[in-house]
Amino acid sequence: MDISGIFGGIKEKVIRYVEVNVNLFKIKLIGRTSSLLSYIMFALIILILLCCIILFFGYGLTEVFFDAGLSRIASYFLTTGIYCALLALVLLLRKNITGFFNNAFIDILTEDEEEDDAESKSK
Repeated sequence: MDISGIFGGIKEKVIRYVEVNVNLFKIKLIGRTSSLLSYIMFALIILILLCCIILFFGYGLTEVFFDAGLSRIASYFLTTGIYCALLALVLLLRKNITGFFNNAFIDILTEDEEEDDAESKSK
């Protein structure tokens, strides 16, 4: 038995093992990145729609205040005050909001590992 032949076979198997693991890592990285980017794109679409809703809600609220007897300028200032109160509320809840998004991103990025862990435990 030739020792260099044995080590040559082991070396080829180790190289093949490393190549397979690197390729698997690349595929997982691409999958996680695409999931994260699709989530971000979805969030941007929702953000654009939310901006439109808030804009038209402001116009409607201003008209309601105007019809209630306030001047148009006072109606706009009152609507701005409501928006400032909402902004203050969002700033007060920023830790909860950022925690929600942080958890969502972590769930997306670790999604495959949870499935792999469940498969390995069932075996």
